[in-house]
Amino acid sequence: MNDHDVDDVAFLTSVNHYRTNGSQSGIHKRSLYEHGGVAICSQRKALIIAFIFLSVLFLASLIIAYFGPQNDCPCIGMKPMFLTEENGVNASRTVIPIATNGEIFPWNNLRLPTFVRPERYHINIHPNLTTLEVKGQTSIDFRVEKPTDYIVFHSKNLTIIEKILINRKNNEKIEITKILEYSAGQQMFIELDDELQKEENYTLVIKYTTRLGRELEGFYLSSYVTRSGEKKYLATTHFEPTYARSAFPCFDEPQFKAKFKMSILRDRFHISLFNMPIKSTDDIGFYMGTGLVRDDFYESVEMSTYLVAFVVCDYNHTHTKTSKGISVSVYAPTDLLPQANFALDTATKMMEHYEEFFGVPYPLPKQDLIAIPDFGAGAMENWGLITYRETSILYDAVETSAAAHQWVAVVVAHELAHQWFGNLVTMRWWNDLWLNEGFASFLEYLGVDHVMPGWSMMDQFILDKTQQGLHLDALSTSHPISVTVYDPVEIEAIFDSISYSKGAAILYMLEKFLSQNILRRGLNDYLNIHKYGNADTKDLWSVLSKHTNQTLEVKSIMDTWTRQMGFPLVSIRKENVTASTYLATQTRFLLTSDVPNITTIRQPSSPFKYKWYIPLSYYTDQTNFKNVETVWMNMTNITFEVDPKVAWIKANVNQSGYFRVNYSQELWDNLVVQLKKDHSVFSPADRANLLDDAFTLSRAGVVNVTLPLRLSMYLREERNYVPWATALEHLQNWSKYLSEATPYRMFQQYMKYLLEPIANEIGWDDTGSHLQKLLRSDILASAVLCEVEPVTTEAKNKFKKWMQEGVRISPNLREVVYTAGIKYGGVKEWQYCWARYNSTRVPSERKLLLKVLGSASDPWILQRYLLSTLNRDMIKPQDVKTVLGVVAANPDGQLQAWRHLKARWYTLQSLFGNGTFTMGGLITAVTSHFASDYDFREVSDFFRPMDVGSGTRALQQSLEMIQLNVYWVKQNEENIFQWLVNNDFKY
Repeated sequence: MNDHDVDDVAFLTSVNHYRTNGSQSGIHKRSLYEHGGVAICSQRKALIIAFIFLSVLFLASLIIAYFGPQNDCPCIGMKPMFLTEENGVNASRTVIPIATNGEIFPWNNLRLPTFVRPERYHINIHPNLTTLEVKGQTSIDFRVEKPTDYIVFHSKNLTIIEKILINRKNNEKIEITKILEYSAGQQMFIELDDELQKEENYTLVIKYTTRLGRELEGFYLSSYVTRSGEKKYLATTHFEPTYARSAFPCFDEPQFKAKFKMSILRDRFHISLFNMPIKSTDDIGFYMGTGLVRDDFYESVEMSTYLVAFVVCDYNHTHTKTSKGISVSVYAPTDLLPQANFALDTATKMMEHYEEFFGVPYPLPKQDLIAIPDFGAGAMENWGLITYRETSILYDAVETSAAAHQWVAVVVAHELAHQWFGNLVTMRWWNDLWLNEGFASFLEYLGVDHVMPGWSMMDQFILDKTQQGLHLDALSTSHPISVTVYDPVEIEAIFDSISYSKGAAILYMLEKFLSQNILRRGLNDYLNIHKYGNADTKDLWSVLSKHTNQTLEVKSIMDTWTRQMGFPLVSIRKENVTASTYLATQTRFLLTSDVPNITTIRQPSSPFKYKWYIPLSYYTDQTNFKNVETVWMNMTNITFEVDPKVAWIKANVNQSGYFRVNYSQELWDNLVVQLKKDHSVFSPADRANLLDDAFTLSRAGVVNVTLPLRLSMYLREERNYVPWATALEHLQNWSKYLSEATPYRMFQQYMKYLLEPIANEIGWDDTGSHLQKLLRSDILASAVLCEVEPVTTEAKNKFKKWMQEGVRISPNLREVVYTAGIKYGGVKEWQYCWARYNSTRVPSERKLLLKVLGSASDPWILQRYLLSTLNRDMIKPQDVKTVLGVVAANPDGQLQAWRHLKARWYTLQSLFGNGTFTMGGLITAVTSHFASDYDFREVSDFFRPMDVGSGTRALQQSLEMIQLNVYWVKQNEENIFQWLVNNDFKY
């Protein structure tokens, strides 16, 4: 198949959509007629026609409401009795659903009726990788829990050729009198001649056709280029959250678990993979000149539709077995297979660890992991067949950096954790997505910490999870962890830092006050009670309370963290100057509470009035971080006693609690003094926590902006990765906000002042522990961006030797060297790296080059780079966000990235669609660092008339961040400037 064949898919898809959308066709016809001067009538005549049409429509509505299907079918906005708000179901839809044939669609709810329960699917599918045509037949065995004469299920972009309904009791056909499709709801309605009887079993057989698309969802086409330059194609799936319906007709909600049998037709040069192993392979002869075989797979266990996966490709694999005999394999293009060994080894160890940790055996006979060239997410946890981006699974011991090495381990651990949390026990509805993603995001760090104990993963946890969750959750445009969602667009929008990072962070806090032993016993119980079924948040809390012997009411505590958005700020001060009594108060923390005229969504009321149950841990200068005290703030303020000689107190030990702490001025001053005197009295995590709180509180105007500056001065003595990583993120963000403000140049000097000692000490030898390698890369890369002269000179020299003489650069120094070469070089240097990007066979190297190519200072180069995102053969769609993000983060490219997003918005929208969270990510990546009134007006004016789909919340959050940036700069630039002048930092 050539490129032209692939490009034709977009045209054919749009034609099919046009053919099936009755309302759209009417609009097109009308415009054609009017342009031709045909359908012209008077205003009076038009009003009469409109009145007659509306009257007929109203009459039809009454007829359907009273004489149509009455078995809990919610017509014209009525809600079925069995569905409640508690289940995350919208009470009604204000829009009357119209089927593709123009009739009113009888089922008016985005959720399916629950009285039809699928038990087994048998899917036969033949994807043609040349014509892109897909032929399928799906048989669905189901039972009904009450009499009904209709069935509603999901279907999206499927052309149904034949449908048969069979009563399995007597093997007789039941006549289907009507079938309607509602495209907007992605639903099909089948009306029957006879009523289906309660507790009886039936089979629905549907033959259909569809096409392999190029969007990164559903059943789609992917491709890769071999070492010899040949382009190869594969067909693969991604069904989470609501895309299984575009590959086969189904009941596409997580509560409808069923068993799946699969039969895949393929040519002899491919292999096929499914959630289960192959049972048999049969030669079925020739079809259109191609020899075909059919792979029949063993039947799966009960699982949700979004976890079904199948792939047709020409990959090879490497494999091993766990100690309990589970087959573990990694599939990849043959020449990339040597890079699969680390993932295979890690997956095997992780499987064994999770079986022991959960106390629940892995229930399938095999676990496959496969590298997919075109993949929107980092990975997807399909049961028994996990799909990964190449950069999330392939690791070259000689060419890959420590950071990329760690990324592979973390993603492998995350997806394997899902095999228990998410697959074995699945959330009942998407409002509890955090049960899947929060647990996997927490367990991935525990898992890697077990397999790689020298990596200090739980210290890094606060960087990647706690701090990231707090950052987003401090906005008024955040949302609760457990959030009501209705349609696919809303579901997509909650795949964010709240579900993942906040979910993980509150579980870390829970583990600290319950103990890991109690948590493990509770999780074992939870998994065994609900295995092969569904659960919700209260089911988890109930089990954990039982394992505390009811000494803690876990649900009461944790509801305050899951059912209201945001988090508390705990403020600590002495009751009086001489007393040993300290007062801790709690209030909701908002970054933008003082920003005037803030543009936000309406603030929802909280069932707990924004108060929390807080486990407040602390130690003082009279103890140490190994002697921790904990007091509970039970939705109240509290007082507690300490030694009268205490000079300082450090609360929220190791940032294990999901909240921020503010201290009185005296206590902050004493903490600053202690850090400068001897920072080692605090653990690395606590030093990172103090930096994170101080910088963030100053952003909100809670403390003076000079506090984080004074506190950060101790960094000249800091040599640990976690505090430095925390500080660099805040310092680099300040640099972006201040880029057009008075203190910018002096602030850059201050950053050089902080970086100089550690940059000189850490050196250029790629040696040391894992954390030291991470630290060296971050410090030297920051020094290059800040133009620290000795580092910049050395990096440019190394780049020159690499480009001209082929002198190898160590993996952990490549980001530094490549950045320097591109930032301070010209077209020749950029083109050399671009050629390297297009030729390397190491995915982690491609990912790094993609990032550093946006560091150029030449606007012409940056414009060429941005334009390359419009060609999927140059930049894969999954990488467009990365390119726009790195150019936007470059001071020389920020406005270019924004202009590109504006000019190409509709092109990008057609590439990704409104139903994907990618569009929201693009908005955030490009605009969130803007810090002027003009920028805010331009962004808000541009998006005001647009429907950005699942990107709506990301847009609101970006606008809120811009307003915060604008206000913060106005309020603080003079104070920052004066502090820098008074201290006169020389570099």
